[in-house]
Amino acid sequence: MEVKNPGVTDRSKRKREKFKAVADGEWTRCMFKLERKARFCNVARVPGSQYCGNHIDLDTGVESNKTKKFKAEMRKRVPCTLDPTHTVYLFDLKKHLVICNKLKDAEAMKQLPYYSLNINSGSSTEKPEEAEETSGKDEENEHSQPTAARQASVFQTLSKMDYNVFAVRLEKAYNELIGSIPTKTLNHEACSKLLTEKQATGAAHGALRHIQQQASILGHMEEKKLLHPSYTYMELGAGRAMLSLALTQLYPASPFILIDRAGTRGKADQYIATESKCTRAKIDIRHLNLSGMQEAVNTPLVCLSKHLCGVATDLSLRALATTLPPNEDKKMSPHLKGFAIALCCHHACNWDDYINPDYFLKMGFTAVEFKLLISLSGWATCGMATEGDAVETVLGWGREKRTTLGRICKRLIDMGRVHYLRDRGMHAELVHYCEQSESLENCLLLAWQPQTSYIQ
Repeated sequence: MEVKNPGVTDRSKRKREKFKAVADGEWTRCMFKLERKARFCNVARVPGSQYCGNHIDLDTGVESNKTKKFKAEMRKRVPCTLDPTHTVYLFDLKKHLVICNKLKDAEAMKQLPYYSLNINSGSSTEKPEEAEETSGKDEENEHSQPTAARQASVFQTLSKMDYNVFAVRLEKAYNELIGSIPTKTLNHEACSKLLTEKQATGAAHGALRHIQQQASILGHMEEKKLLHPSYTYMELGAGRAMLSLALTQLYPASPFILIDRAGTRGKADQYIATESKCTRAKIDIRHLNLSGMQEAVNTPLVCLSKHLCGVATDLSLRALATTLPPNEDKKMSPHLKGFAIALCCHHACNWDDYINPDYFLKMGFTAVEFKLLISLSGWATCGMATEGDAVETVLGWGREKRTTLGRICKRLIDMGRVHYLRDRGMHAELVHYCEQSESLENCLLLAWQPQTSYIQ
């Protein structure tokens, strides 16, 4: 069949075109530069300003007839209290909170038949006074590195403790419980044609590697007998749903369920739904009650994700274990055939929601130490490169040491998830589905039912 792909234009080419337009004075959109994405904001400007509504607070010289009616202190733009990603005038805040899209989305989510407030939130087995420091939900619940402030806080905490002893405890736990994780890069026919076409057009390696990673994830699913046209596929944290799009090349008539809490531009839904039934559920996984989702309970279910961020992995595992019928106490529903989750952003985990806190308690780590451990996990991707490398000067840990400790922390968190699944009757394992040079977040959590068969 013909390969359908909405992401035809090379992203790096689009970025170059934007920067050229800015340099030539032809850029008519917002002038705010998104440093992390290395591009300019693409939202239309507010009339009379060089910025859009989200970034107009940077343009102090813009005043409308409406704003002139208010005192200077009320003309300040402040973050919306419902969604800090955009700002509003202070004098307009009360009115805005009634019509904010964030509120509308929250109300729409509550009306969904599979919404149950906090049904997948966890609870700590630690003493309340010990868990108190870790009870706050992590604000960095996105695909991003730990903030500079958080890294500085980690450095201060380590410098006040016997950090070398703590590192030895982490390394010992890793060696005893994990040892080594195999690296196995696979291919899959679902991605072959698209990869060939991209290579023929001279696509950059950055574009090709994502297709190759998708092929490896699907290859691992094939090995575990998790691919079959009679299954329903649920992509968790779907985003644009490019992994599901790849799978439709193999099973164009299979049902797909796309779970994501946010709206996404450039979605692949329309391409997936040409032959198959595609359902997008805009819901936070924390509130996802699968027993109320008929699309998920009518046929055998397989879940997949690339990448599922931090605490979202734990919430997803709890949803599959406790809300997917039929289920027995301490057993995963036989309706679930298995899943493949490419893991990431462990610094966005938290103690209360972590799926297996007893696993860390048995190793001798407290809730407070778990908070430090998840912060250290960020070192696997950023190495905590402070100016002048103060960490190496004070702690004696070079970048390589910090990166290794970060990966150890990530895999300890992941192995707790593996034990949780094994305790509930599933086979589960960790595998590096691509080389670390291709992706720093290269670990795949695989789970499948014993004696998985295509016979229904």
